[in-house]
Order: sequence, then structure tokens, then C-alpha cells
Amino acid sequence: MRTDDLVPLGGRADTLASLSTGLTRFGPACGAPDWLVSAIWLCTPDETFVATATVEILSDGYVARPLNLDRPADLTAQVAADLPDVQGRLIGRGSDLGLPSADGKLVVPPDLTLWPAGPYAMSILVRLAKRALVTSRIACALLFAPETGSALLVGTDVTSLAMVLSVDAGLIKHYRQSCDELTLDEYRQLSGN
Repeated sequence: MRTDDLVPLGGRADTLASLSTGLTRFGPACGAPDWLVSAIWLCTPDETFVATATVEILSDGYVARPLNLDRPADLTAQVAADLPDVQGRLIGRGSDLGLPSADGKLVVPPDLTLWPAGPYAMSILVRLAKRALVTSRIACALLFAPETGSALLVGTDVTSLAMVLSVDAGLIKHYRQSCDELTLDEYRQLSGN
């Protein structure tokens, strides 16, 4: 069995450094339940990030769902760049469905959950996807673990583009079973960032 290269987190390299020491607030982009949502807000004193799932089709056809961490303006720009292509494919298939424009701004909701003050450790969870001849490593989640209190999991769902947001110890334990846990330094070595 061979191991494929890591499918890394999406987003800019400096995002992890900011989140590794400065998390102050978090919460779902909208809706409930709070453990399976479309996007998650992560805020530091100086920056705001949106965590989403992305799709990578690997060389053997496996659909990997790595975690993506973007600043709101970067996410909006990416959606705006992708929409014309989606619209063109719909028209090419005879559809008259019109997609909304992506020029709207993402606004941080005022009711995000405060992250407890105090030291914490952040690790990157890398899901091991084992198939017949290949094991892939997909960077799929961040785990924030304070010295006291509940840990916070921000990750991708294995079967959909939904996000997992939880402080429930049982759910976090279940999620971690199929993952390796890396420190920021270990992840940087593995990913080359």
C-alpha cells in the first residue's frame, strides 16, 4: 500500500499562525444544529476567518474534503470567480436557472461564542482515507484544546460539504478516531509551508 501526498488545508499560510494563538470567538455562519453547518466563523482580535469544506478529486477518483480557511473577502472573491463557470455549464446543459451574484459581503454575526481566555493548543487533524492500494492524508480539521474546559472541533464532514462544529467530547473523540493529530510545526513540515 502506498501513501499519497498530503491534501493540505486551503487558504493562506499565515492563517494557522493567527489561529494557533489568537482565537477569541467562533460560531456557525448561520442555522442550527451547531455541529453540522455550511461554514464556521473563527475570529482573532485582528482577523476574521471563514472555515468551509472544499473538494479535491484525487488521482484515483477519491473525493477528498479538506478544510479551507479564508478571510471573508478572499472567499467572496473565489465564489465570484467560480460562478461564471458554473453559470456557463448550466446554460450549456439547456438550463435557464440564474445564479445569484457573489458580490455580497459576508458579515460576522454579533452573537458568536466567546472562546475562553487563557492558553490553548491548536492541532491539525489529518484524516486517513484507506482504499485498496492507496492511503490518502487529508487535512480536515482544527482542534483547539484549552488547558481547562472543553475542546473545540472545527472540521469537514467525510461525506458532504457540511462542516462539523462541536465542543462535545464524545463527538470529538469519534471524529479523531480516523485522524492523525499534528502540531502546527509537524503540519508545516509535512505540507512544506
